[in-house]
Formats: sequence, structure tokens, C-alpha cells
Amino acid sequence: MSRELKIIKSLVGESITEENLKFIDSFVSSKLSMFIPVGGSCGYAVTPDHTHPAYMFILSYDNESEVVIDGKYLQSAPNTIFSLSPEIRHHEVQNYLPPKYCAIFVEKGFFEEQLKDYSNEHLVFNGLVVNIKNNRLELLVRDFMNESQNIHASKEKVLESLAILLTHEIVRNIVEYSFHETNFSDNLMINESIKFMNINFEKEISSEQLAKLSKLSKSHFSKLFTQEMQVTPMIYLKRIRLQNAKKMLRTKELNITEVARNCGFNSTSYFTKIFKESFSLTPKEFMLKK
Repeated sequence: MSRELKIIKSLVGESITEENLKFIDSFVSSKLSMFIPVGGSCGYAVTPDHTHPAYMFILSYDNESEVVIDGKYLQSAPNTIFSLSPEIRHHEVQNYLPPKYCAIFVEKGFFEEQLKDYSNEHLVFNGLVVNIKNNRLELLVRDFMNESQNIHASKEKVLESLAILLTHEIVRNIVEYSFHETNFSDNLMINESIKFMNINFEKEISSEQLAKLSKLSKSHFSKLFTQEMQVTPMIYLKRIRLQNAKKMLRTKELNITEVARNCGFNSTSYFTKIFKESFSLTPKEFMLKK
């Protein structure tokens, strides 16, 4: 028996087989593992009245995910978490369309250790369905899947760290938890636009292009950028071009027309004009300056 199958059995159930996982993509670690149906249902999931030794959380992507618990049919919906505590008898219903979901199994002791930070009560999830509050859980799921395919020596340590983050994020979606939103994401988008300008300053760049890159509207992007950098995006781009022009002029390897073109200025006369306005010297005077 492979190490991966042993871990799956410890989380999902001792009677699960490789044949049961025929239509399943698996992302496995000892404390937390994920399973995604691909073209069919899990053979173990549809077994009547089966149980799991681990906590199970289903992130649904459609309306086809249906589970029976004590004769009751429970259906989840996109952008929800279906929660089930260990050893609760249930089974998945096979519908006309194959279900699309991500099943996350968290080792019992590991989950309860993280839960202590939020509640002193012993919580039982008997088919609880809650809405997902933000996209952080989905991002962590993707990180975990990517890392599980890694072959580096650091893989297990990173997966364990991601398992902790994932478990906390699941709990935070289930229990009452107040999270303070910041504008970090907007600031990161501004940084992306600045990086893009520094790499591509010789090319034609517009505010619309920068806003699209930042996944913001043009007006919102310009407002955020100006607040952050104290100048508009186009003025900042002009300063990047002028600073690079100074570096090129110092080398004396290119003439002024070539420097202007290599820094994104279509007109040598315009380049000369704004260079002098910015540095009180013409490009030629700057080249001759010792």
C-alpha cells in the first residue's frame, strides 16, 4: 500500500480503495487532504451510510452536490461550505450531472486544536452549510494543490503550514469572527503597475492599460495611484522615463534622438523641452557636464 493511500484511509476511511478514487484528483498530506471529482463521483462517497474519521468540508461549485444524513437530503450551493463532523453516517447522492466540488478532510485532533482559538465548546457539524465570506479560502486551496505537486524537500513543511492556514480559514467562515479588511490588495495592484512601468517604460503606455493591469476602473486606479504616489500615473511614468534617459545620456553611447526613442519619447524636441524643465539642463548640456 502506498504512503498516500495510507493517509487517505486515515482521513477518509479504512475501507476506501484505489478503485473508489478512479474519478478523483487527490492532494494529500497527513493533516489535511483535498479531493476533487473529475468526470464522475467518488466510489466511497456514494456508499450508503458510511463515515469518516476526519472532519469533512465540501466547497461546492455547482448545485449538484447532495448528501443524505438520517434520511434527510441536504443540498449545498456554489460559494458555500458543507460541514460534517467525524463518524456521522451519510452518503452522497448520484445525480444526472457529476458533482463539482472540493472535499477537504482535516484530521480530527488537528482540527480541534485549531478550533480552540475560537471556541471552548465541542462543536458538532451535522451537515451545516454556511456562505463563504471572501476569496481567501479559495486562494489557499489553490496554493495547497500547487504545493502538493511539488517534489522539493520543503514540501511537507509548507503543506503543514498551509494546512494550518486552511483550517483557520474554514473555522473563520463557520464561527463568528470579525476580520478587519485592509487596502493591501489595492496597494499591491499599484505596485504591479509601477513594476510594469519600470520594465516597459520605452513602450507606449496608457492609464487605461495600467488600470486594466491592476483590475481596477480607470478612475479608481488613478485616484488610488495619486493618493499613494502623490502624482498621477502619467506623470510618474514620465519621471521614470526621464530618470532612465539620464542613465543613458551618462554613458554617451547613444545620441539624443536615440535616447529619446529608447525612453518612450516620440519627439526629440519634446524630450529636450521636458528634460530641461525637470533638470534645468538640456540633454546635450547634461551629456557634456562632467
